[in-house]
Amino acid sequence: MDKMPGARVESSPNKEDNSMNIKIIGLARTSYLDPAECPRQGRGDMPACTIELDPVYAPGLHRLRQGQEVIVLTWMHLARRDIYRLRPGNDPARPLHGVFCTRSPHRPNPIGLHQVRILEIHDCRLVVHPLEVVDKTPVVDIKPVMQEAFLETGAEKYFSSAEIQSLVLAGKRGWERGLFSGINGNLSLMRQGLVLITRSGCFKGALGTEDLSVMDLESGRTIAGEQPSIESGMHLEIYKGQEKARAVAHTHPVSLLALSRAGDGTLFQGQDLFEARAALRGLGRVEALEPGSKDLARAVGEVARKYACIFMDRHGLTCLADDIAGAMNKSEELESLAGLEIKTRMLER
Repeated sequence: MDKMPGARVESSPNKEDNSMNIKIIGLARTSYLDPAECPRQGRGDMPACTIELDPVYAPGLHRLRQGQEVIVLTWMHLARRDIYRLRPGNDPARPLHGVFCTRSPHRPNPIGLHQVRILEIHDCRLVVHPLEVVDKTPVVDIKPVMQEAFLETGAEKYFSSAEIQSLVLAGKRGWERGLFSGINGNLSLMRQGLVLITRSGCFKGALGTEDLSVMDLESGRTIAGEQPSIESGMHLEIYKGQEKARAVAHTHPVSLLALSRAGDGTLFQGQDLFEARAALRGLGRVEALEPGSKDLARAVGEVARKYACIFMDRHGLTCLADDIAGAMNKSEELESLAGLEIKTRMLER
């Protein structure tokens, strides 16, 4: 890691103590080498970046969690400090603004304020998104978003941190293995008549508490969080009809979907592998029905009474188990077998 530079910030000369020392706790490593190429605001299409902490500050990461939103304070070392009025965005058509009325990096004390989400946590590194700074920008502090305290009255009021974290990890695991892409798919678990489920339109690779909703199983009413997944009805039907189900994973496995569209739509032509025989005995199938519809929910709920995995034509795969890790295991296994099936068919041509 690059050597941490020191920082000294001058304060008003009228103060008795006329200087302050700021400790640089780490460096932001990004793909932006030129300030002119660096976005002025964080955007969803930006690549993730890494904050490399000085090892001495690693204990300060204790209890930060994956998916959490934090405020990163940076020292924009390449900015000018003698500009007090400017045209926002360097747009000549815009009138002059006082620097304190803008988010320009050029200011008396060039402190950057960035709200980001933690994608990964390592010993001395945080992978975050989005962070709009040039490479090797000094980081001076990290603070939790105050909204986190409010979120504790949502999903965390009804489910333990371990249960919540299990969905967060399952989402990341599925995204890394290509079982989720974009905002598709959904996850849930059920305990004592309550269902913890991913909300509609959320990215599964970096779930946060704000991405989870809580539903009452019997009434279907949302009692915490935002609008649940459009497939929430399917999850509820599974839990109501299959008492062994404690977790449900609805994924979009590419190889399995490809097999369903090839030829006559047969998923597996051969079952000579020992693993395949066992896995396929637990695989049911539902005809193509509109995603999010009551018809699909009822059909999957009915098939789930007999099968632990249900393939939905032209849609995806739903697996149920005692816990969310078990449901993801089933989805991964079937997708692996589908990949093997495709390679076998290609070799046999």
